Amino acid sequence: MKARKNIFLMLLLSMVLVLAACSGNTSAPKDEDDSSTDGETTTDEGQAGGHLVFVTGADAPTLDPHGTNDTATTNATSQLFDRLLEFNAEGVPSPSLATEYTRVDDLTWNFKLREGVKFHDGTDFNAEAVKINFERVLDEEFASPRAFVLNMITEITVNGPYDITLKTEFPFAPLPSHLAHNAGSIISPAAIQAEKDGGKTVSENPVGTGPFKLDEWNTGAEIKFSRFDDYWGEKKASVDTMSFVVVPEQATRVAMVETGEAHAMLLGPSDVSRVEAMAGVELDRVKSTRMDYLGFNLNKKPFDNKLVRQAISMAVNKDDIVNGVLDGQGIAAIGPLAPTVYGYSEDLTPIAYDVDKAKELLAEAGFADGFKTTLWANEGSKERSDIAELIQAQLAPLGIEVEIQIIEWGAFLEKTAAGEHDMIVLGWTTVTGDADYGLYAPYHSSAHGSAGNRSFYTNPKVDELLDSARKEADDAKRLAMYKEVSQILIDDAPQVFLQHQDFVHATNGIASGFFSNFSGTPFFKDVVLK
Repeated sequence: MKARKNIFLMLLLSMVLVLAACSGNTSAPKDEDDSSTDGETTTDEGQAGGHLVFVTGADAPTLDPHGTNDTATTNATSQLFDRLLEFNAEGVPSPSLATEYTRVDDLTWNFKLREGVKFHDGTDFNAEAVKINFERVLDEEFASPRAFVLNMITEITVNGPYDITLKTEFPFAPLPSHLAHNAGSIISPAAIQAEKDGGKTVSENPVGTGPFKLDEWNTGAEIKFSRFDDYWGEKKASVDTMSFVVVPEQATRVAMVETGEAHAMLLGPSDVSRVEAMAGVELDRVKSTRMDYLGFNLNKKPFDNKLVRQAISMAVNKDDIVNGVLDGQGIAAIGPLAPTVYGYSEDLTPIAYDVDKAKELLAEAGFADGFKTTLWANEGSKERSDIAELIQAQLAPLGIEVEIQIIEWGAFLEKTAAGEHDMIVLGWTTVTGDADYGLYAPYHSSAHGSAGNRSFYTNPKVDELLDSARKEADDAKRLAMYKEVSQILIDDAPQVFLQHQDFVHATNGIASGFFSNFSGTPFFKDVVLK
């Protein structure tokens, strides 16, 4: 009934718009660069104003951009906060709160900052604000799970109100990409101080310089935003208000986009072909830097045994996942990095699918009759649930009895960070496009838990190579190190590297302006509704 009601309302609205168009209104369309957001103003591109709905499977665990290192947090906070640099459509770090930057020498970077920028609380953005934010991320007492993104910075010098210099411990070429990461979001110093003084936390009071400000957060249900009218950009956001609505059921989210009840969502791969045929729905496809995996908790038996992990790796048929569960919307992974990531190598030897060999390895490990275990997937992703069921079936011939548990996103992150799981289905997106991010947090021993290494994997050789690669200025040597790390990870099998899939967003009722970067983060600042 609800879908029929929405369709009726849309038809009625269409009739009203047609009648309005025929009523002799001869007002000239607004200039393309006009920042007017009068809800009654129409242009050839669509109508300014209105309310935008983004429907998502999981709520953000926090609205503090220096907090939990997860996708839902990044999606929400990217609407509220800006960074010194942002990734453009080509994946290149481009000016945002910094207007330009210069690499002075191997260790020194200078940034000229944008003047006249206001935080949502009316205070001024300046170099001191940048210093306060970066020191917060790096503060060991604050213990940000995202500290690894900026922990190569050792010195922050304010040269003037809009001039700042960063020094790194070692030559680090990917620094601009790291500053474009959500961890580099700039929070109002007043909000940070209020938290220190025992007032509202930054998560409760997320004050940034972004195109939207927070109106209300109904935890677990909806985040409500409104346009920030003092936004520094050439154009303010077009829409008046926006909601991130949490709907765990994937089929319901698709239905909401189809009927126009929602304007945008990130599609699951299994829905792409069907949604592609829907009238009025458009797809935005981005080649991603994502890798989905089956992860083991190496702190729990029998997953501390490499032979067990290798056996499971041999028993999982990745082609069945890609061609079956994902309906061909992806490619099988050979290692931990996607082909779009700097540092990816095709010259690797993967663990081949071989059930008979898997049984031999399991017997050699002392588990000829198999064992019982659990496999967790997060609520809100039909594909991850389906992948879990397929893995459950593929491990049964080995005598491995798998119980599947579907867990709410926030609880999933908390419990896996604490090491409560046996096996998980999850993903890692290299949001900087560089192998340092794609390998350091998920596999370095210093990043156990919430920072990214939810397998609790420790290998001194991998640590040494990752630390050395961070400091290596010679690209060829650096790439060789990442290739070596990737092969070690394939052989050690802390995870089964499953597949890489594109990020595909479905939109309905959006005339123009939707943008998603290569990490799948959606941006709604320039969206104009039909």
